[in-house]
Amino acid sequence: MYKMLIVENDNFLKELLTEYFNESGKYKVVGSITDASFAPSICHELGIDVALLDICTDDGNYGGIVAGTNIKRMYPHIKVILMTGIPEANFISEAHLGKIDSFLYKSDTIENLYNVVEMTMAGENIWPEEDEGSKQFSKLEIALSNREKEVARLICCNCMTRIEIAEFLDISPNSVKTITSRLFTKVGVDNARELMKFMLANDFFIPEE
Repeated sequence: MYKMLIVENDNFLKELLTEYFNESGKYKVVGSITDASFAPSICHELGIDVALLDICTDDGNYGGIVAGTNIKRMYPHIKVILMTGIPEANFISEAHLGKIDSFLYKSDTIENLYNVVEMTMAGENIWPEEDEGSKQFSKLEIALSNREKEVARLICCNCMTRIEIAEFLDISPNSVKTITSRLFTKVGVDNARELMKFMLANDFFIPEE
C-alpha cells in the first residue's frame, strides 16, 4: 500500500480526498495538512510514496509549487502531483522547472484525479492540454444563467466565501445569496460543500463565457 500525503487548504476537499484514497485499498493517507511548507519534512519522516499538493495553501505564495520542487530535489523517488483551481499558465511552466511528476485542475472529477495518481505511480507524467486552463467546467446540462455559472466557478474552483464573491463580482452579498440559492435549487443541493462534492463526483463542467 502506498503512503500518501495530501496538502489542501480547504478542509472539506481535504477530507473528501482522504476518504476516497483510503477507501481505494491501494493508498493510505498518512498525512493531511493545509500548509505546504511542512510537506518536505513530513515526506521524510513518514516515508511518503506520493504527495498530492494544492498549489495555493495556507503558507501563501503558491507554496505547493515550492514544496513540490523541494520534495523532488531532496527525495526524487517520491511522486509529486500538483493540483489547482486557478488556470494560471505560469503554474505549469514553474511545475515543469521543479521536475513535478504530474499536474491537474481541481475541476476534474475525483475519479479522474485518482486515475492521474495511478498513472503517475506507474511512471507516466500527466499534464493538461495547453487550452485546458481556460476551462473550469464544460458540459453542464442543468440550465444555469451566466451569472450562476460564474458563482459556481468561484465556489467550486476558488473556494470563495459569499463576501469574497461579492467583492470579486462587484455586487452585494445579498445578490450573491440570491444567486447561490437559485444555483443550489437547480443543482439539487443544500450548501456549498454539497455543490463542490456534486461537481467533483460527477463529470459536470461549466465553460468560461
